[in-house]
Amino acid sequence: MTFLSPIWLWGLLIVPVLVVLAVVWERQRGEAARAFADPRVMTVGADARTRLLRRVALGLAILAAAMGPIALARPAVDTTEERRQGAVMLAIDTSNSMKKTDLQPSRLDAAKEAANRFLDAAPDEVLVGLATFDDRAVVRVVPTLDRPALRAALDNLEMKEGTALGSAVVASLGALSGAGVLEQPPATPQESAGRVLVLTDGAGNVGITPEEATQRAREKRVPVYTVMLGNDAGRPDRPPPPETLATMATQTGGVFAQTATTDDLVRIFEDIGGALTQVPTVRQLTVLAPLLALLLLAGAGALVFVARSQPVARGPGAGIGTLPPLS
Repeated sequence: MTFLSPIWLWGLLIVPVLVVLAVVWERQRGEAARAFADPRVMTVGADARTRLLRRVALGLAILAAAMGPIALARPAVDTTEERRQGAVMLAIDTSNSMKKTDLQPSRLDAAKEAANRFLDAAPDEVLVGLATFDDRAVVRVVPTLDRPALRAALDNLEMKEGTALGSAVVASLGALSGAGVLEQPPATPQESAGRVLVLTDGAGNVGITPEEATQRAREKRVPVYTVMLGNDAGRPDRPPPPETLATMATQTGGVFAQTATTDDLVRIFEDIGGALTQVPTVRQLTVLAPLLALLLLAGAGALVFVARSQPVARGPGAGIGTLPPLS
């Protein structure tokens, strides 16, 4: 059991206050009754059974009042459940070359727009994470269902020199493993519960080589989808970027594209598999508190009704001073 807003539990301090007030009220009520009646002549107040019913009813009413702070504190239970989920890692190039404006307003902005459209198209049950790469690769957001967190991370990308493409793919594979979707390698990449989507304007020039990263993805049977932004020719001593990205995609079972249309992006979901993963969940019990309060109040009301319907006990001097019956 846990409370999502525990500060409201301070409101339970009202319970001992109500108990003290109830005790004081009961004593003052008894003193007032004795002040205006002689117990030798008539019964002072209710009998013992009626007093017990009233006290129990009052206790139930106080417990019902305690349900208010408990409900505001939002009680919940931490549980885990098994779900069949897939996960996709977005890997976005944040090298300085992404500032070029051959794609309007810039290559990086085009990548952000594509990523946001990707999030719009992603099924609700698919986990999505975010990695960026320049001179090194960094996992910004681990695979999650929290779409607002991903969009916020996309709005705060910094740019540097370098294009660590291979490192980004390897870091993305690590994030997918951490999400628990790569524990059981599938028979084919198409059946994998993990995917990597790379948005870049060129091939890697630092860190792990694209060839090594491709091999690791093949070993884990994770398809790598690559999208080429812009038309850079690359370095003369290396294969052109489109060739490198196409090779990475085809050898891992992914798809290479030189556009970032919605149709290109949604291909990644067409055959995505699912892995049975343990998902932590929080089950709120807030609704139970007001229901319990209503039951307690109903019980208190019933006891008060029973107490009022009890016959009035007569004192030891009952009948003194009454007129004899007429003959």
